Amino acid sequence: MRPDAAHLVLHRSADDEEVYLMAVRDAEGTDLITFSPYADYEPFPKPVPQELAELWGDLDPQLPGSVESLAQRIDAALGIDYLATPAMHPGEENLNRTPLGIPLLDAEVPSWPITWPRFVDTTQRLRNQGRALARLIADTLSAQYCGSAAYLVLNENDTRDFMGIISIHDGDGKILFEFGDDDALLPALPDDSPLMDAWGQVDPADPRTLSRAIQGLYQTGHTFDWTPDGLPNEDAPSEEQCLLLSAAARPDWWGLIDEESPTLVRPYSAPRPRS
Repeated sequence: MRPDAAHLVLHRSADDEEVYLMAVRDAEGTDLITFSPYADYEPFPKPVPQELAELWGDLDPQLPGSVESLAQRIDAALGIDYLATPAMHPGEENLNRTPLGIPLLDAEVPSWPITWPRFVDTTQRLRNQGRALARLIADTLSAQYCGSAAYLVLNENDTRDFMGIISIHDGDGKILFEFGDDDALLPALPDDSPLMDAWGQVDPADPRTLSRAIQGLYQTGHTFDWTPDGLPNEDAPSEEQCLLLSAAARPDWWGLIDEESPTLVRPYSAPRPRS
């Protein structure tokens, strides 16, 4: 990488799923390297020092595709901020999809606090913890509603930085609880419930506890299912993000992308129908 490289510029795909390489720019916004979409990337011109290459494990930092893969993992786990304004080209800040940016360090000594293998391991542990938290949420709501809770309906705000909780529904779509009343509490768990210990000092009957738990999953890059069509109750949600809470709940789509997604949290669901 060139010594004057200051920003790795990325753009998000139209479906908001992945980020992709766009350019490498200096501090003033001059393109040093550009990446053509849907084209094979050429290797970076300058070899990476061996002591840095070893930190990447099975990835090759000489290849833009490896850098892109790492950026996608960072985005999924933590999110990537907008490109610094001084490095934007005229008009980019006003586009519907403002470019994203990762600041680049000019460091001769590889005193890095992270390696690629360690990041992969940390990310996997984060995913496992996220799935466990989703299971705790589902088990708690199931206990609070005597097994009838099936869908926790969510809503992502327009700025894509907050996931709100909207309502709880049974397997037919009937509303069991609507959030919004600051004084309304969820049903209490029995004092001797082992689930109480799992929540520590916070009260799972307080909707704010549930909101913080969902927001914790959202901010660490976890994704959710969508409510299915055809639920019989007139109050059933339609095309809303949700957490499936029991075997009475089914996702909107049984596709392989959902089932194999490392970020999807689906603690329970109805059995997949045979094709």
